[in-house]
Amino acid sequence: MFLEIPSFLTAWRTREHGPWLSLRRVISSLSGKYRAHGSFRQIERIFCRPPTNDLFDAPYSVKIHESILEIDPAVWDSIIGVNGLVRSHAYLAAIESSAINDCKHFYPVVSNGLGIVVAHASVYTITTDFAQLLPSQLRWICRLVRQRWTKFLQIKITECASPLTTSHGISLSANEDRILLIGEISAAIEALASAENSPLIVIRDFLTSERQQFDGLLAAGYNLVSNMPLARIRIRWRSYDEYLTSMRARYRKDVKRRLISADRRGQKVSTIASFGCDAALWVRQVRTVFEHTKGFKRELISSDYYEYMDRNLGDKSVLVVAERDGRFVAHGMVLHDDTSTIATYFGRDPGGANQEWFQLVNEVIRIGIDKKSKFINLGLGSYDAKTNVGADIEPLYVYSKSTFAVVNWLMRVFRGTMEYPINDKKRVFRD
Repeated sequence: MFLEIPSFLTAWRTREHGPWLSLRRVISSLSGKYRAHGSFRQIERIFCRPPTNDLFDAPYSVKIHESILEIDPAVWDSIIGVNGLVRSHAYLAAIESSAINDCKHFYPVVSNGLGIVVAHASVYTITTDFAQLLPSQLRWICRLVRQRWTKFLQIKITECASPLTTSHGISLSANEDRILLIGEISAAIEALASAENSPLIVIRDFLTSERQQFDGLLAAGYNLVSNMPLARIRIRWRSYDEYLTSMRARYRKDVKRRLISADRRGQKVSTIASFGCDAALWVRQVRTVFEHTKGFKRELISSDYYEYMDRNLGDKSVLVVAERDGRFVAHGMVLHDDTSTIATYFGRDPGGANQEWFQLVNEVIRIGIDKKSKFINLGLGSYDAKTNVGADIEPLYVYSKSTFAVVNWLMRVFRGTMEYPINDKKRVFRD
C-alpha cells in the first residue's frame, strides 16, 4: 500500500511563467554584493539554476510506501552507496518488524521519468517526551500540569533518519540533481507530517562533511540545530597492540588497569554470531540500562529487535558479550559496514557495574582494528569514557521545522542545546 504525491517541485522548477519565473528574475536582479553572501548562494542554487533537458523529459514522481516489504530489496539497495548498511532494505525490515514504541514507518521513493528509483528515505513518526529535556528543578511543573493534561510535552515527531543509529536516512543517486531530489524528499516528509497531525519534523543526523548538499533545506524554512555529538575513533593502527602502544602512558595504564580488574573477577569477553535465540535475555539487560539512564531516552526495544537483526543481517551483526560465572552478564550489538565498525545497543544485568561496558568497548575497538575499518562508531553519550580510549567527539546536525512559530523561534535561539562542551581536547595518543 502506498500514497502517491504529485511532484510539484519539478513542475515549478520547469515552469517558464508565473511566480516561479518572477522569483528567478527577482533573485537574479540582485547586486553582486548580496549574491556573494553564503546564505544567498544556497537560495540561488535551488531557485535559479537553469533547468536541464532531463528535467523536462524525465520529471520525478514520488510514492510513499507504508512498509519496506512493499519495495524490491535489490531496487532499494541499488542507491544506498558505501557504508549504507543502516539504510539497507535488510536493516530497515528488521527495525520495522521490531515494532519499537509507537512508530509508524514510511518510505518516500523518488523515480525519474524512466521509472528508475533515484532517491529514497526512511521516515517514521514517534511520540517523544520532551519533559526529559527540562532542568530537574522544573520537572515538577510538568508533573503538575500532567495531572490535567496527560500528554503535555509529549509530541508526535515525524523523523527522517536510519532508526536506532546516528546516521541520516536519505539515499540519493549520484547521477541526478541532488538538490532537487532533496527537495522532493522534504516535500514528501512535510506531506506525511501533515497527514499524521505531527507538529514537528526532524531530519537527522548529519556530520559537518555532509552538510554541504543538505544545507539547501535552510532555504525551505528548516532550522539547523545540534544533536548530541558522535563519538568515533579514526583507525590508523595495524593491530590492537599498536593501538595500545601509541597511547600516552596515563591512558594506556588506565586501559590495562580496567581490563585486569575485569579479569580478576573471572569476566571474559567473546563474540556471538547467532544471538536471536537469547533475545529475551538481551532485552532484560537493555531495560536495566534504560531504567538507570538519567539523560534523554526514548526507544525501548523488544526481543523482536534481536531476533530480526540476527535473521536479516547475518554476519553484518554480532554480539560482544561479557561472561562471568558461566552466564552472560552484559552485551553490546556490533554492526559491520563497508568501512565502519558500529557499536549500538548495550545492556547488562542488574546490580553494580563491574567494568562490563569498558571491557565490551575495548573488544569493539579490537574488532574494528582487526577488520581494517576506517572508523569505529561508538555512538552517543558517555563522552568522557569514550575520549579516554581515543574517540573524537564530532558534531551532528539536525534540520528541523515545526508548525508552531514559537517552536521554530526556540530552535533558532537554542540551536546548540544538545552540544557537548569540550574545553580541552585530550591528547590520548602520542601522534
